[in-house]
Amino acid sequence: MNWLMIIGLVVLGIVVVIAAMGLIFCGDVFSYTATGSQVLGPVGASAGKALVVYDPGVSGAAKSAAASIAGDLQSKGYTVTLAGVKSSEADHVSGYNVIIAGGPMYFGTVSNSVDTYLKALTPQNSAAIGVFATTGSQQSNSNDIASFGKQVTADLGNSTLNKPAVTQTIRSGDAADTDCADLVSAVLQ
Repeated sequence: MNWLMIIGLVVLGIVVVIAAMGLIFCGDVFSYTATGSQVLGPVGASAGKALVVYDPGVSGAAKSAAASIAGDLQSKGYTVTLAGVKSSEADHVSGYNVIIAGGPMYFGTVSNSVDTYLKALTPQNSAAIGVFATTGSQQSNSNDIASFGKQVTADLGNSTLNKPAVTQTIRSGDAADTDCADLVSAVLQ
């Protein structure tokens, strides 16, 4: 009888841990902490205004990527608003020349909060749009990249954009800064 009770408690503990992990990843719990924002002034002559929106994810890698993207835009002369996906600034997209949004990618799809944000996004026709997803890996998975691209295309399907949104996966480690710079360059073309 005691062994049966111990086994039951162990199984119950495993179920609770799995449920908690599922809630963290699938429920996108960490996006609710992304309520802050900051404005970064341009370096040199003003080239326009940019909005960089992020869901930090579990590791915070997406917030770091967003900060790197914002810094790159700032160095190119943009006044940048760096905003958490749950901030009020993230919802005000009028007047921006560039809008970049992103967060963690789980199994080939960007986080629920970024997915919802993209579906509701109504940018000006002339705005350049970029979407990034952090992978947590130093290697890119072509199936995940293809799935991510399809998701972004579907999410922005109702938007009337002058050019398609640019997508970029941001790998972890040393490749992250290069991936961020590649996204900014592609969006500004």
